[in-house]
Order: sequence, then structure tokens, then C-alpha cells
Amino acid sequence: MIEHLPDRLDLIATAEAGRVLRGSVAVAEVERLLPVLTSGQGALQVELSLGKDAGGTRFLAGTIEGEVVLRCQRCMQDMQQPLDIEFRLGLIRDESAVDKLPDSYEPLEVTAEPAILADIIADEVLLALPIVPLHKGSDECQAIVEAYQPPPDEQRENPFAVLAKLKQKQ
Repeated sequence: MIEHLPDRLDLIATAEAGRVLRGSVAVAEVERLLPVLTSGQGALQVELSLGKDAGGTRFLAGTIEGEVVLRCQRCMQDMQQPLDIEFRLGLIRDESAVDKLPDSYEPLEVTAEPAILADIIADEVLLALPIVPLHKGSDECQAIVEAYQPPPDEQRENPFAVLAKLKQKQ
């Protein structure tokens, strides 16, 4: 077992060797995640297992644990989103091999270049995030929603009031 996650990795060679990698990745280092998060603080605990199954399929299986900070779409405040992700990816060289991949694997196309592990981690986290982030219970948001008072500047005349005046003149 390797207690360090490299930036780049030859997935096919590592799967042939049958390795397990474990390490911590700072959320701020996973740049593709940052646009959907409100904070880059924290770290993700990642474990990757590469090998070949009984059918000869090269795979990358792993877990990602940690927390990221999202914006609740109900109250517009930051919220902690816990992550406990498990994934199994079948390593393929081209799209024609997707049909031969067992159903227990999602395809991951591998090129001759070493793979950037942060991109694989980002993909799995993005797939696991909720489409609309909301606090678990509405109680957390309710006080903020109830306390909201629109600024007096925003209270404007109804745009259809002009039509009502025209109707009255006829």
C-alpha cells in the first residue's frame, strides 16, 4: 500500500501491478470543484485500488470521504456537504471496449498519457453532489427565510397598473 497520492499516474501499469494508494487531497487542489463550492477549505481522504479482476478487466476502485462547502439554495447560506463516495471504474483504451465492460464498472477511457488523479477525484465528487443543495431540515433555513424583509427600494408599482388605468378611461 502506498500512503501517498501522486499528481499523475499511469493507470494501466499500476493496475497490472495491483496497487492500493491512500492519501489526503486538499479541496483547494481539486481546481475543477472550486466553481461549485463556496470554500476551498478542508481535505478529502482518498483510497484508490487498482488491479485486474477474475475476467481480466483492469479496474480503478476507490472511496472518497470528507466534506465540502456548498450554498444552500433555500436560505443562500453556506452548508457542509458530507461525502462518502464509492466508485468502480473499468479502464478502457477506446470507446469500442465499453460494450465489453462488465455492468459492475463505469468506463474510464485511458490514454497513453499518465492520468491526473485530481481530475478523476473531481469527476466522482461532482457526480455525487446534489443538483440543488439544501440543508437537511427546513428548520435550519426557516429562521432566515422568515426574517427576510425586502428592502423598501424593491417595492415598486405593479407594471399592469397602467393597463388598469386605461381600462377605466374607456
